Amino acid sequence: MSEKYPPTRERVFRFIVEYKRQHDGLSPAIKEISRACVLHTSTVKYHLLKLENQGRIRINGRRAIEVIGGVWNLPDQPEAPAP
Repeated sequence: MSEKYPPTRERVFRFIVEYKRQHDGLSPAIKEISRACVLHTSTVKYHLLKLENQGRIRINGRRAIEVIGGVWNLPDQPEAPAP
């Protein structure tokens, strides 16, 4: 598969990470993920469950999505300088 078109689950994960970066760590709503990734909300919920089962995220309550390890740099981006 081309790097330009990552699999659906990776698109959802990347959107969550980017959203949290842009919104001071706040989590996106399922509808926001759905619109951004052009997916049905049930498909988003499925991929969130799979990401949680893979240990990449943790879902706390209705809207809080925690990225495990707090990794804010995606694999294809340089490391952020330490504060």
